[in-house]
Amino acid sequence: MNKLVNVIKALVDALMTLILIVGITFIALYVIGIEPFVVESGSMEPTIHTGSISFVNKHVKYEDIKENDVIAFTLPTGSKATHRVIKITDEGFETKGDNNHNSDGISTTKQNYIGKNVFSIPKAGYLIKQTQTAKGKIILITVIVVVLLSGILLGDDKKAKKGKRFSEGS
Repeated sequence: MNKLVNVIKALVDALMTLILIVGITFIALYVIGIEPFVVESGSMEPTIHTGSISFVNKHVKYEDIKENDVIAFTLPTGSKATHRVIKITDEGFETKGDNNHNSDGISTTKQNYIGKNVFSIPKAGYLIKQTQTAKGKIILITVIVVVLLSGILLGDDKKAKKGKRFSEGS
């Protein structure tokens, strides 16, 4: 039974550490101007897969974009896209998804440009999308509460044992 409790404690500690690291990382990225976007289509495969999280540096200036850069921009519908710049004209950037046969045309101007893609994490977007549903939010909050309560309730009994030994010796 003691081994099971130790395994549960180790898992709780690992989950708490993971939650903390992921949270701090996302906050740090956001502070320096890198924003995550969930990729919802396969237009950029195999470079960026459906369900990936694409991290976009919003501090890269429109004027600094070159051909072959992967950028994020807002479509006329209001949704966001991440495609490759295939041509730069006076009117704007002509973009195209790597997996698309046709160009988007002049799809990006200074007004709808968001930033330059710096990296992506495959499949991580599926988890983010799930946490945005009502069911996903309930599950996420429940997991966080259970992990925190487990950490509090299981605690570090080494401190309690040291305190007990000290009081017994007095």
